[in-house]
Amino acid sequence: MAKCTIIIILFSIISLGYGEIYSSFMNVQNLNYLEDHLLDLLKDYIAKEKERIGYLENFYNYVYGSKVDLTPDTYISYPTNQFNVIHRFVSDWNNLESYTKEIFDDPLFKAMHSYESLLPNDDDVAGAVKALHRLQDIYKITAEHFAAGWPLERERQLQGQPLDVKSLLRLTKTAYEEEDWRKCAAWGRQAYLNILKNNESPLSSTWFDVLDYFTFCLYKIDELSYAKELTELILEYYPEHERIGGNLRYFKKELAAADHDSDYDAIYGREKRSLFSEPLPFLGEIREKENVNITYVPKIRPGADKPNMTEDEIEYLIEDKEYNFWAKRMRKYRSLCKESAPLTPEMEAQKDRLICYYKGNTPRSLIKPIKVEEAWPSPKILIFHDMVSDDEAKQIMDLAKPLLNRATVHNKLTGKLENADYRVSKTAWLDVGLYNDREDVVRRVNRRMEDATELSLELAELQQVNNYGMAGQYEPHYDMATKGEKAFSESDGGNRIATLLFYMGNTEAGGATAFIDAGARIAPRKNAAVFWYNLLPNGDPDLLTRHAGCPVLAGTKWVMNKWIHVNDQVFTRPCDVDRYRREKPAKLYNGHYTQ
Repeated sequence: MAKCTIIIILFSIISLGYGEIYSSFMNVQNLNYLEDHLLDLLKDYIAKEKERIGYLENFYNYVYGSKVDLTPDTYISYPTNQFNVIHRFVSDWNNLESYTKEIFDDPLFKAMHSYESLLPNDDDVAGAVKALHRLQDIYKITAEHFAAGWPLERERQLQGQPLDVKSLLRLTKTAYEEEDWRKCAAWGRQAYLNILKNNESPLSSTWFDVLDYFTFCLYKIDELSYAKELTELILEYYPEHERIGGNLRYFKKELAAADHDSDYDAIYGREKRSLFSEPLPFLGEIREKENVNITYVPKIRPGADKPNMTEDEIEYLIEDKEYNFWAKRMRKYRSLCKESAPLTPEMEAQKDRLICYYKGNTPRSLIKPIKVEEAWPSPKILIFHDMVSDDEAKQIMDLAKPLLNRATVHNKLTGKLENADYRVSKTAWLDVGLYNDREDVVRRVNRRMEDATELSLELAELQQVNNYGMAGQYEPHYDMATKGEKAFSESDGGNRIATLLFYMGNTEAGGATAFIDAGARIAPRKNAAVFWYNLLPNGDPDLLTRHAGCPVLAGTKWVMNKWIHVNDQVFTRPCDVDRYRREKPAKLYNGHYTQ
């Protein structure tokens, strides 16, 4: 009706002509009506602008407030912050354009469009979700700790930004899609507590989705009482929802059939409590068995067609001889990533005989001896300290940054390089004489490697620099080719006889190198290099050198590998017919051996 009145007024003004409005009271009166209408429209516009600006201000304050006290590198050191940055670009920044005006010369508008090709997509979010799940599995971190931003309870100073409800819901959905019901319930619990804390409206899609996924996952882990209680809550606000109503009838039927309400809680030794007065008191770990969630066994073992398994299926595979070896190895891997393994008295005695010394067997090392630490007796693992300076490490990382590509692995059957989920990092290969290596740092470090190892690098591979991403890891593997594998031809220099692994910096938590079968755990040490032989003196593979790069939990991890090949070591490391002989204790700087 109001619109019709304004239209009549407009037509009246037009019919009376545009000029001399002052000459007629009716014209002025109609003009006054028009101004009143425009004021109403302006009021609505201002309200919408306030809502728009309010959304932008809240988003700015939320993001800026989490970063204000931290440097950019410090902020991005924590896994929850890494996840939040990736997830925000997909869920928030992409939608922010609808709250901004298309002023084409505005810096924000131009920047959002010019950076579009550089921004993450949904695949990146999926990879970040897998990274958090991987950290959960390996370091046994609860969803509660991750949601709060502190993945290690004992190290709360390593605290990142808490996860918001959208992030928690995404983690819940991914666990649901992978049929990892316990993880789904744990993340769903955190999402549910978040909407309670923030008084999320039950009429919002987020509220419904959180309870919908959470309820189903509770049912899948036999928490039927809680599933029924949550379902009843959903129906209070969505009484006509057919699927939810059907779920409630099913849950009641199952509870009645199993006499669940009277016996279930007694079986698990707990009292019946309210889901709402004390929200989900028993779902912190949801009765997860220690070292059972072997999520990587199917990925490693060819022929496994189930990426996710129940506990019974996992236990069955562990009992199966074909999978027993792999399951145990993954348990060792996870255990060593968290802490050093307990040693037998014999191993303790061997470790007590390990020494540190200066090494000066070449003209260059006589002037500046190499600092050597014997880190492990069998296989012999050495650490060469201060192998690069801070400036050299920075130069090497700067050389590598523009060359980084997704890391590849050798296919054991074909010998070809390919991407793999069990190696998550980016790599760059550095050659001597790079155009931007103005200080010739690659050549200098190569010479230092020769002095430390006393091996020829003539046929060695180029220096490989690795930057590990979010929860970056390299699952248990050998550097050399074992029997039956097609990896290195004679033209490549033969098999890899030795490995030098440089740490270009420290990590705040995680990122250790774990020697699975030997039981050794080497934590990152800035500017140091870890050295070991991959082949026994008779040329056979040393099967105790299987190792893994543990996921980074906090901080960043840059490493550099140098793989040395066997064919040009005729005089530096002659063959020995004794296949069981290992390296003798290292030669001291003063020329004596120590047993």
